[in-house]
Amino acid sequence: FISTASHEMRTPVATIEGYLGLALNPKTATIDDKAKEYLQKAKESVQHLGRLFQDLLDVSKAEDGRLNTNPVVVDIVAFTKEVTESFELSAKQKGLVLYFKPVSSSALETNRRLNPVYYALADQGQLREVLSNLIENAIKYTQTGSITVDIGGNDEAITVSVADTGIGIPPEDIPHLFQKFYRIDNSVTREIGGTGLGLYLCRRLVEAMRGRIWVKSEFGRGSTFYVQIPRLTHEEAMERLAQSGNLEAADSANA
Repeated sequence: FISTASHEMRTPVATIEGYLGLALNPKTATIDDKAKEYLQKAKESVQHLGRLFQDLLDVSKAEDGRLNTNPVVVDIVAFTKEVTESFELSAKQKGLVLYFKPVSSSALETNRRLNPVYYALADQGQLREVLSNLIENAIKYTQTGSITVDIGGNDEAITVSVADTGIGIPPEDIPHLFQKFYRIDNSVTREIGGTGLGLYLCRRLVEAMRGRIWVKSEFGRGSTFYVQIPRLTHEEAMERLAQSGNLEAADSANA
């Protein structure tokens, strides 16, 4: 029922969001500043509703074993950098600094790749959803300071971490954080809102990648979320890229 209802509700929600976008576009509509403010709030609420329906649909699929996965070879450093950069504006609008630690400023300027390169076999859409959820949460629950995205690993696994200087998590809540519909109940979280589905879905998606997710936090001082997934050796990655016909990527990685 949840899957069917969520799917059916997404269409009218998308339609409403589309018309609100047209109303807010100065090329298609002329409105005063007050009306624009009201419509912008309405659009944000509709977008939140759309994300809720999508989360419900994804959770239903995960629990029923109906998640469609398309695992491919992923350069985790490059992929995580791309996801992180998509949140730079959101962080800046809150006065926060968003760091991508694995790449120094000189590396960015010269487009130099880091060594070692971390390869994994993962569904890009699902991995993007996990990382986006963690970075978005870090921005949401951090009022001042910074968010730092880092990558490390060993021969067996890759670990991506998202650290913030936000409100932190009470120790009694940490064991329940990745349960479905679980939400920390305090004045700050009630004001920010949320469904209690995001981290649960992250756990299900990471487990589907044969990985694990966990958090370390100090209440009032910030949190660090960790995602660990199996690592491909360079040889395994090149072999899979060649088998998939992605010879250009394999040649670039070997350059």
